[in-house]
Amino acid sequence: MTRDELNRELRMHSATWQAVALVYGVIVGTLVLSAMAVIS
Repeated sequence: MTRDELNRELRMHSATWQAVALVYGVIVGTLVLSAMAVIS
């Protein structure tokens, strides 16, 4: 595996991790908002 291939792999994985983190953040935010709406 060349350095370029390794860099490409790392970039692809970091991009997917950012997407996963974004989706989780949206889900958690929605849960928190709905919980606040129910409580209040």
